[in-house]
Amino acid sequence: MATAACSTASDEAESAAETNTPLPTMEADVRDRRQGSLTLEDSVAAAREDLAGHLGLEIDSIEVAEARRVTWPDGAMGCPEPGMHYTMALVDGYLIRLIAGGKPFAYHAGHDGQPFLCPAERSRAPHDGDELS
Repeated sequence: MATAACSTASDEAESAAETNTPLPTMEADVRDRRQGSLTLEDSVAAAREDLAGHLGLEIDSIEVAEARRVTWPDGAMGCPEPGMHYTMALVDGYLIRLIAGGKPFAYHAGHDGQPFLCPAERSRAPHDGDELS
């Protein structure tokens, strides 16, 4: 029989004090860490690493043009594939725009923060209506 342990904010503060780890300051960052999701900062780092691997470039040569929290209009997370069907529910996530070799690249992420490269021809705006370019 398995049991699950519950953690409180005071437990986290005590644990952080013992390990000299700074506590996250934003409520969203706390939520991300508790659910095992990547923070925006971690998601950006993963996207840069992924793009560097795809293009055979050094990570330092990849610029971050934009990185922000967004709400995607559905389960396609702004990157629908032809012929696929998606949940019709809002999905919190991230939009990360990178520049490499003078070319723009869009990475999208859902609630888990795991970024994926979205081809320009499939990239759609998040729920807030921001146009992708």
